Amino acid sequence: MNDFMNTETIFGLVIVSFVAIIMILIGLFQILKKDDPVGFYNVIDPPKREEISDVLQWNKKHGMIWIIYGVCIELGFWLGFACPNEVLQVIFMMGGIIIPLPFMVIGHQYLVKKYAK
Repeated sequence: MNDFMNTETIFGLVIVSFVAIIMILIGLFQILKKDDPVGFYNVIDPPKREEISDVLQWNKKHGMIWIIYGVCIELGFWLGFACPNEVLQVIFMMGGIIIPLPFMVIGHQYLVKKYAK
């Protein structure tokens, strides 16, 4: 059996794709939410409608952050899979999960400054 079809690769692909799909779905649900602002972190309550100047843009842009994160997770797996070197594989696969996180926080902070009243 070649490397692509081994059990570990298929198992990894299923798990990574499942996580990526969850992130993308979070983003889509946020984009589609029209009435109330969405939250960014699970540990804090989302802002109230009257605290945000443009709820639709707030939700849309937060949703895009999550969609991009899901794509980064999936892309990191495939880039790692394509690397012949095991160290690079780990760097790409973990990088697709970890590297976007500070950018997500920075993006959220930018949206707070732009849309919070």
